[in-house]
Amino acid sequence: MAVVKLAGLEDTTRLGQWLAQSLPACPALRALLLRGPLGSGKTTLTRALVEALPGGSSAEVASPSFTVCNHYPTSPPVLHCDLYRSGSSLPDELAEGLDDPAVLTIVEWAEYLPEAELPEEYLDISFESCEESRLLLMQAHGHNATALLGSLRAVWPESEA
Repeated sequence: MAVVKLAGLEDTTRLGQWLAQSLPACPALRALLLRGPLGSGKTTLTRALVEALPGGSSAEVASPSFTVCNHYPTSPPVLHCDLYRSGSSLPDELAEGLDDPAVLTIVEWAEYLPEAELPEEYLDISFESCEESRLLLMQAHGHNATALLGSLRAVWPESEA
């Protein structure tokens, strides 16, 4: 596990950009599961990541709260889902995205994703608000996710094991 301190919007953007640059080195890591309260930065992180991917400049990244799932024309293609309003039934697109090794699936409100649906390889990111910053608790699941967190510790001075 790693704990990352984000002092503000610039740090959130920088982390999203770093993730976009680092994901090609971890080809089996195809899911980011985001957890946290409303307004904690889940969509902001997703926007920064998507816009930093090839093709991201033409993506209109928005919270999928009402559409449930958004597709972005990036490389790799991104499926961005929000499970806040999904109830007990998951969108078919989500299952397809999690099963497709060519798609990066980002799930907001991942606490609503049943354990049976969790992919084999993923990075679990929990957002916690503090007085003057946000803390991200990042838990790796799988070899590639573990390698990604190891890389993050080397370049992000505010991270700790």
